[in-house]
Amino acid sequence: MPEPACATCRRKSRRCDRRRPHCLRCISKGLECEGYPLCFKMYNVKTQTSYKSRKAQRIGARRSASSSANEEDTHEGPPTRMQEAMLSIQLNDLSTPAKGDVEEVHQLLAYYETTICSALPVPSSSFVNPFKSYILPLAHTDSGLLNGVLGLTACHLAIRDRQPNSCMATNALQHRLVAIRSMSSLLIKEQRTGLSSAEEDIALATVLTLVLHDICECGMSTHGAHLNGVAFLCSRIAMASSDHSPLRLFLVTALTWFDLLRGFSGAEKLAFPPDTRKFVAEKAALTLHTLFGCPVEIFEAISHMMSAGKMFWAKDIDTPEFQQLLDPIHAQLQAWDPKKGHYPDEDVEWALLANAYRHTAILRVLRFPDPWLIPCTDNRIRSSVEAILDSSAKMSWHSPYFKRLIFPLFVAGAETASPHQQRYITLCVDHIRELTGFTNDSISELLGKIWEDRRKSEDCIPWFEYTCSVNLQRQHDYLFF
Repeated sequence: MPEPACATCRRKSRRCDRRRPHCLRCISKGLECEGYPLCFKMYNVKTQTSYKSRKAQRIGARRSASSSANEEDTHEGPPTRMQEAMLSIQLNDLSTPAKGDVEEVHQLLAYYETTICSALPVPSSSFVNPFKSYILPLAHTDSGLLNGVLGLTACHLAIRDRQPNSCMATNALQHRLVAIRSMSSLLIKEQRTGLSSAEEDIALATVLTLVLHDICECGMSTHGAHLNGVAFLCSRIAMASSDHSPLRLFLVTALTWFDLLRGFSGAEKLAFPPDTRKFVAEKAALTLHTLFGCPVEIFEAISHMMSAGKMFWAKDIDTPEFQQLLDPIHAQLQAWDPKKGHYPDEDVEWALLANAYRHTAILRVLRFPDPWLIPCTDNRIRSSVEAILDSSAKMSWHSPYFKRLIFPLFVAGAETASPHQQRYITLCVDHIRELTGFTNDSISELLGKIWEDRRKSEDCIPWFEYTCSVNLQRQHDYLFF
């Protein structure tokens, strides 16, 4: 005899997956699972229910009985991961024609698992794919995160092949709004009663998915609200003395990297404190390297540079003090040998990617403290730009590492005045777009503005003026992945 359905599914006259303690179909719908009827004794204790509960159960039973002629309940064995995902996305009641919606969500989850999960990280034999191994199973347990995953996937499909799909774009927006509302509820609960460890993981995973959605859609995050909202949570995790799961290390590392990346255009945008970045460098160097291709030594140098830049921007230190902090960072970057770095495996292209990040950091340190001081034609600028382009030219066009050159290539493009270098960078950015399916529209538009104004003016306008300037009415976070 099959186990009874939960009260919510019985009340809505739909098939229940009978998962305990809560039905996954209720979770995916964003409903509160009302539990299962207690029609048996436990530990020889009679369980009593209130009049309202008994009445609700009787109503649910009558509705379930009336629909039994059209629906035969069966109790199958434990589902596989993919089957469990499919069971958890029943978005509409069976009283409406929801077959098409369910099939579409099945397709979105399959596309996420096979395509997006492959496009995001750099494959390595020593590191599992976190988007497939961590995010997808976690999404089965929370409707907000599930909708975040569906929104990201629908967005990726909508812009694929450069032919916007209006229906899929609408679906992406709908799923995204559900994820944002769910995230807002978690933050409110955090303020009132605090979050459990599992809820903290869900909150961080949801924000990461929303940030990736921004990157996929346009490459910009409006006002950086998502990252700002969980900066305190990542800091609290970093300060905790307990051991951290691989999932938690991955989430904190990814969000910390994106915060540091947006600080490249303006150090005042940094929301994560230095202690969080120190935690990532000490505890998650492999995760950092595999996800983004940046060696921990370069990550630490950028972190110290940006921390000093934020203090300088806040007028906590003056120009001479700032320069004293920058000089050893610059010397360290110049002396660091990528051939002697520690990498996830023996592939020689790790060193090429590391060298590109090294010169990206050098270009940034040269723009401190006065971004207008050094022209693009200066040999120091040209040398680092050429080094980044040489690293990309030495890397196989179809290498999985090539997609991680997107940020170094952007910085090189923003610092060059050479038309043939600009053309080569455009070709590389377009190729990465094809590799990942992410549009990178903000990169192309930003570089186009920089190059056009540079042709019209003799002054070398720093690219930060287009992303983080007092002359801009609206400032957004430019993110690259």
